[in-house]
Amino acid sequence: MSTVALERDVATQGRVIVALTERALRVQMRRAQFLLPSFLLPLLLLAVIASGTSAAQQLPGFPSTGSYVGFVVSGTIMQGTLLAGLMAGIAIASDIEGGFFDRLLSAPVNRASIVLGRVLGTAVIGIAQAVLFLSVALAFGADFPGGIVGVALAILLAALSASAAAGLGAAIALRTGSLSLMQNLFPFVFVLLFIAPAFFPRELLSPVLETISVVNPLSYVVEGMRGALFDSSALGSVALGFAAAAGSVLLTCALAVWAMRARVRS
Repeated sequence: MSTVALERDVATQGRVIVALTERALRVQMRRAQFLLPSFLLPLLLLAVIASGTSAAQQLPGFPSTGSYVGFVVSGTIMQGTLLAGLMAGIAIASDIEGGFFDRLLSAPVNRASIVLGRVLGTAVIGIAQAVLFLSVALAFGADFPGGIVGVALAILLAALSASAAAGLGAAIALRTGSLSLMQNLFPFVFVLLFIAPAFFPRELLSPVLETISVVNPLSYVVEGMRGALFDSSALGSVALGFAAAAGSVLLTCALAVWAMRARVRS
């Protein structure tokens, strides 16, 4: 079978995607610097925010959700998925600088399959993060009226969010090929979080942040998680959350494939 035929064979590319997904997970598991930040940093921020700003529940207009930890855990999940996506970009940049990526490009592998392998690996990490963070929130008194269905929807949104973040991380890594640049993007994760209603309702954000949050797709994803967990459309639209998450996945993956083709041409 010719190289072109191999690249177009669906079954072959499916096996390639699975193999690259497994490799991405193995790399994450073996290298603590690629895994621990996306799990530990969100938990630390959750502890700080939950202990230091729980009095915010007394503010006029703050929704009644019982435990404050239950309200902010959606923001914690979002932070974790953004960091997981950044770690995916760092791993790709490391592969580029180490030479593995060039060997991968010389194989009869469809370019989109390379991106999808990394994205799916990050989606699995997003699921693990959501399960862990929700379990911690439950242990500290959170109650989710949405039940099993709400939790499942929130986990699925987390997987999509991690996939979108991985697509964006891959696009930047492939376009620049710079490991140091990817490592310096950490502060932007927190910028994205604080221009979304991750830890406070949108109505209680400052006027500038509230205006920005309207065009930030993360706002709809985090509110969708919250709406699912609490079975409340007042807290967020699950449908809008899925629309924003799915749209972000398609956009960022398309950008990553474009960046890869630009790298190959150059």
